[in-house]
Amino acid sequence: MAKLKIQKTYTNPDATTTTVDSYVSPITINSNHIGGTGGNEDQTIPTIACSFLRDAGGSVETSAYILFQKGMRKFEVNNTAEDSTTIATLVNALAADLTAANTMVIRATLADISGANVANIGAGSGSYTNNREYAYVTWTAANVTGYSTPVVDYQIVGTSLTGNVTIVAINSSTNVTVSCATQTVGAEQVDISETFAVSRISNKYVWDWESTPNKWRYWFSDPYSTGSILDTQPSWQAVTFVQVDNS
Repeated sequence: MAKLKIQKTYTNPDATTTTVDSYVSPITINSNHIGGTGGNEDQTIPTIACSFLRDAGGSVETSAYILFQKGMRKFEVNNTAEDSTTIATLVNALAADLTAANTMVIRATLADISGANVANIGAGSGSYTNNREYAYVTWTAANVTGYSTPVVDYQIVGTSLTGNVTIVAINSSTNVTVSCATQTVGAEQVDISETFAVSRISNKYVWDWESTPNKWRYWFSDPYSTGSILDTQPSWQAVTFVQVDNS
């Protein structure tokens, strides 16, 4: 397994600086560099961000960056808030569920969706009928930026629903059923994102936590798609990029 490339900035004898390993390659699409690197978040070029980290002291922090890769899911990270170093392991969780010390999450965004509608499922037939632990989320296809096909087990952020708002059923390409905490679901129209926690990350690709993991190209720009999910080899005629959190 190739180690994750880490961006570094050196101070030269003449007091100028040299930055290396900022980009995976010179290739750009729509002026955006593909992939990303780890490294100090204070550098000029953005680096991969730990979306949140539970450190050894039990605090959940949202400001940490990768120093070194220690294993497939294990990294040495700098906790900016406490100016300390932690060996942390990637897990599949949201901030509220990040209970184990020395764990972290890197999140990726599959799609940004404007003007989505959230509603109570209400009367009808099916497993989720009149159950306050579920809701419908619907939208218009033209309002999707990124990959247009929703994925079961990915999460929706941006609604007023509480709990882990997770896609549990795909009713159509623009209508999903989500699980949430038990509540009275009120109708609303909101801008949302479909996201997932990363199980592995390289300088070009991320994988999710499915039993047969989906593999995605990524960059630091907005999610983007003109085609389908990556299968075996890149096909630049059908390009999809998820957005990885960066700082």
